[in-house]
Amino acid sequence: MPAVLAGPLDRARTTLATMTFQQKAVAAVLVLGLALGSFFFVRWVTTPTYEPLFSNLSASDASAIRDELDTEGVSYQLQGTDTILVPKDQVYSLRLSMAGKGLTPQAGSDSGYALLDQGGITTSEFQQQTTYQRALEGELNNTLESMNGVRTAAVHIAMPKDEVFVTDTSDPTASVLLDLTPGTDLSSEQVQSIVNLVAGSISGMKPADVTVTNTDGQLLSAAGSVGGTSGQSDATATFQNTLQANAQHLLDQIVGPGNSIVTVAATMNFDQSQSTATTYSYPVEIPATSEATTSETYTGSGTGVSGVLGTDGTTGATTGGDGNYDKNSTTVNNPINTTVTNTVSTPGQVERLTVAVALNTAGGSTVPNGTIQDLVSQAVSLDPARGDAITVSSMAFSTAAADAAQAGIAAANEAAASEQMWSMVKTGAIVGGLLLVLLLVWLKNRKKGDPDEDYEELDGDYDDLEALQVASTRDAGLQSRTAAAVEAMERQRLRGEITNMIESQPDAVASTLRGWLAESRT
Repeated sequence: MPAVLAGPLDRARTTLATMTFQQKAVAAVLVLGLALGSFFFVRWVTTPTYEPLFSNLSASDASAIRDELDTEGVSYQLQGTDTILVPKDQVYSLRLSMAGKGLTPQAGSDSGYALLDQGGITTSEFQQQTTYQRALEGELNNTLESMNGVRTAAVHIAMPKDEVFVTDTSDPTASVLLDLTPGTDLSSEQVQSIVNLVAGSISGMKPADVTVTNTDGQLLSAAGSVGGTSGQSDATATFQNTLQANAQHLLDQIVGPGNSIVTVAATMNFDQSQSTATTYSYPVEIPATSEATTSETYTGSGTGVSGVLGTDGTTGATTGGDGNYDKNSTTVNNPINTTVTNTVSTPGQVERLTVAVALNTAGGSTVPNGTIQDLVSQAVSLDPARGDAITVSSMAFSTAAADAAQAGIAAANEAAASEQMWSMVKTGAIVGGLLLVLLLVWLKNRKKGDPDEDYEELDGDYDDLEALQVASTRDAGLQSRTAAAVEAMERQRLRGEITNMIESQPDAVASTLRGWLAESRT
C-alpha cells in the first residue's frame, strides 16, 4: 500500500476502533444521508430538460415520428397525443433529421383544401359539395388555431341547397367552438374579429349568422348580435366606472374614505345616424346679380281699358275721354346663400345619466347635501336638459359586513399566531430532543472514558506500555480499545526513535537509504 494512503487509513481504523456503537451508528447515518443526497443531486443535474419537438401533430404524423425516434434510440416523452418532447440539446438536430426524412408535420395535411386533391372523376356532385364544405371548415380551423390563446377550433358550416325555381333563399350560417388555453380570456374585439373572419370567408354569410362558443359552454357571440352587444356592454361599463371613480375620488377627499357611495347609470345609444340640413340666407349688403325695368305710356282719344292687365306685377290707370295709359315693371334678382350641413352621429352617444349618492351620517360630515349635489353634478358632467338626474341622501351605513370582515381577519391572525407558536414548540421540542440525545451519549462516553484522553496520558510514557498491556488483558471490555491505543503508541515510539536517529546520525541514515534505493532498483 502506498505510504500516502497508509497514514490516513491507519488513522481511520484507529478512530473507528475507539468509537462507541452509538457514535458509529450516527456516523453511518450521516454517511448514508450524504451518499443519498449526492446521488439525487447528481441525478437531478444529469437529467435532461425536455422541450417540444413538434406540437399539434395529427395521429399519423405523431406515430411516424415516434417510430423514427425509437429506431434512432432517442429518449422522448409524450404530452397528450399531439406533442412530442425530446431533450433540449437535441431539439434542433432532430428537427433537421426529421425534415431530411420527410417526417416534418404539415399543418392541416389531413384537412383543408388538401381534401380537394383526393377527388376522382367519378365523384358525384353531392360528394364534391360535401368535400368542399369539409375543406372550407378545415381551412377555417387551421386559421383560428393560429391565433394566440386558441388551442383547437372547430367550425361547422350550414350551407343551404341552391334551388332553381326558389326565390326566397336562406343565408348560410356557421358555428365556431373554441378550446382556449388555460388562463386565456378573449376580449370582445377578438371575438368580433373571429366572427368577421368566418363570415368573410364564406360567400353570402353575414356576421349576424355566426355563433361563437368556447368549450366551457360560454356563449361568446350569439347569432344576430351585429355590432357586438358584449362590446357595447363593455363600453357602457367603462364609461360608468370612469364617472363613478371621478365622483368617488372627489367625495373621499371631502367626507373621508368609506363615508360615501356613488353609483352612476348611463343610457347610451350605439346607433349610427346621418342627417342633412339646408339653410338659406339673404345678404342685404351684396348688390343684386341682375335687374330689369319696363315702362309703357299711351296718349290719345278713346275709351280706356279697365281691369288688371296681367299677373307680372304691372300697374295701369285709365281715363275716359281722350284716354291716357301708363305701365311700369321692375325685376330685381338678389343673391341667396345656401348652406348644406351633413351630420354623422358616432355610436356611443350618452342619452341619459342618473347618479345616486349616499352619505354616511355616522362619519360626522357637515357638508350640506346641496353642495354635494352640485359638486357631483359637475364631476360627472350632468346635463338637466338631456334628462339627467341626481339624488343625494344621508343615512347611517351598516357596519355588519365590516365587523364580520374584521372578526374574520382577527380570527385568521389568531389562527396564524397559534399555528406559528405550535410550529415553534414542535421545532423546539425536536431540537431539545436531539440535544438531550447528544448530551446522554456524551455523558455515557465520558463515564466509559475518552480514548483520546487515555492516549494523551500515555503519550511519551513508554515504560508503562507493558503495564497497559497487562491491564488490558484483565479488562476484557476494554481490550479492543486498549489494543488500538497500544498500537498507536508503538507507532509513535518508532517514529520518535527514527527522528532521533536522523538528527544524531544523518550521514549514516542517508547511506542506509541510498543502499535501500539501490537494492530496489536491482
